Amino acid sequence: MLITQRIRLSIRQTIAAFLFLNLISNANAQTIDTAPLDAYWKMIEPLKHGDSLSMTTWYNFLRIEANRTYIENQGFDSAYLERVRKNIQFVYMPRYDSLLQARLLVIKKDPSIYWNTYKVYVYKANEDALKQYEKQLQQPGYVTALYQNAWPWLPGHLQQKDTAVVIHFLGIENDAIAGNGLIIATLWTAYNQDKLKMGILGGHEMHHILRKGVSFSNVAACDKGLLYVLSSILNEGTADMVDKPFDIAADDQLPYGSQLKDFELFQADSIVKQVDTTIIKMAQSGGETFTTEKQYRNLIRWTSGHCPGYYMADIIVRNGYKKQLLENIQNPFYFVYLYNKAAKKDKQKPPVLSPVSIDYIKALEKKYWGK
Repeated sequence: MLITQRIRLSIRQTIAAFLFLNLISNANAQTIDTAPLDAYWKMIEPLKHGDSLSMTTWYNFLRIEANRTYIENQGFDSAYLERVRKNIQFVYMPRYDSLLQARLLVIKKDPSIYWNTYKVYVYKANEDALKQYEKQLQQPGYVTALYQNAWPWLPGHLQQKDTAVVIHFLGIENDAIAGNGLIIATLWTAYNQDKLKMGILGGHEMHHILRKGVSFSNVAACDKGLLYVLSSILNEGTADMVDKPFDIAADDQLPYGSQLKDFELFQADSIVKQVDTTIIKMAQSGGETFTTEKQYRNLIRWTSGHCPGYYMADIIVRNGYKKQLLENIQNPFYFVYLYNKAAKKDKQKPPVLSPVSIDYIKALEKKYWGK
């Protein structure tokens, strides 16, 4: 009997080791592209010795595919990119050092005054630490952490690896995006998030890809805005559960530009109420009066759904509905129903959507869901 138990234990250990090695092996298959970042380090080196940043060198840098994709996604125009170039020169060239030091005194009090200078300076001030972090990104454990962070917020059938996704790291700006088979993260953003827990920023972006959000077709003009906002709050709200609890808990420890509490929660309850009001108006007019996508973008403060998405998802989870959330993670209509159910239970008395709005959303679901 004892021998049999030992054999069973040995088999279990072998299986566990196999699964772990398989996870590591698959993680190694993921492409981590730091070439745009390395190009940045190379580009700024001559500036440290007094050279200016030529237009040719700058344009070649911007043409790197990941840089170009990010710039197009963010809508940066030529005037803005020229300001970035001039700020890179200002920060790295010795001739500007006395002016830079004076500007840094202002930045220390309020980075927003010289925001573009600040975004460049953090790369200069933290170059050694950032380069050490860059080395960690090439280790198998980094990609493993991305999936381990994303999977708990996905149902079992979506807890897959997508090793075709290429993950790019940039040396400019302060954000991250995902879609079309790629993840693009700025190094400064990833560095600060991953100090809280390794891989949470990448896990958030990987969640977007693995969740496989649903697109609607043949949408009536009066429905486009509402479908946009419902899909956006689900998309960002559920992905935010991967990383935002860590960010918000450490909000006072993060550097300027990485503090996300206000971004995620500022007037979130008010926004829910305003969304409810817009739906009531649509319902009462039979769809004749409706809110456009652009108007909804303004209403949610151009956060892409982070606010009030995280606020709503957090209320759902803290009231015991995580299982139902995951089971319906692709359904933006169910997200609202579940939020309402959780909000009615919540001790903080968050706003709930009116019965009129819920009925209107149910009619919209019947019209578009599953078709």
